[in-house]
Amino acid sequence: MCAALLRSVKLVYLRPILAKPNFQLLHTSSVLRKWRNASSGEVERKLLFGDRLPDNYKLIYRAPIESYVTWTKNISTATTTVLAAVAAYHYATTINYLDMVQKMDIAILVSQESDLYYFVGGFLLINLAIRAFVAKYPLRIYKSSEKYVAVYGSQLPIGTVKHYFERGQIAEYKNFLNPWSHIMYKLGNRSSMLLVDYFKTPSEFHQLFATKQET
Repeated sequence: MCAALLRSVKLVYLRPILAKPNFQLLHTSSVLRKWRNASSGEVERKLLFGDRLPDNYKLIYRAPIESYVTWTKNISTATTTVLAAVAAYHYATTINYLDMVQKMDIAILVSQESDLYYFVGGFLLINLAIRAFVAKYPLRIYKSSEKYVAVYGSQLPIGTVKHYFERGQIAEYKNFLNPWSHIMYKLGNRSSMLLVDYFKTPSEFHQLFATKQET
């Protein structure tokens, strides 16, 4: 599930973009600018109200596939909760885990009992990857004068998390272990994925790097 989500993001949206603010010339296609045309003032006001921000903030960035990210996160939360509840129940009723596995018809899932541990371990890694993606994927960025706020999906089933930073508090975040290092930035002290084409205008992206003395 997570692999499919990340693959779709990588192939469709996360094409390499060298984000050098002093040199970069952004070419935004009409397809990628669709949200700007579709996002009327009323839609932006609803987003602002939903994110509980004052009216002096304006939307400058809106990431794609928000609904898919939310759906994947909630499925992850539901499955993890169910498995944790089942494990807690069996632990509370003092049923030995190995006896429980022996009573199950695990042939449907795995050929050997030891494979079940690998299955559980892989499941946990997938869920950790989903959580890491949610934490680094800002859904929206708003601006008010020199101040910015990035809105991320909460790790809980509902709600959002806000991260405040100021103009100039951004830097490229390179990590050779990260396949999306070309879109990773430090917003203040938080590493985040930014899809440059989804800023409202190219200048809004460049202004993130400008210091107060330069403006």
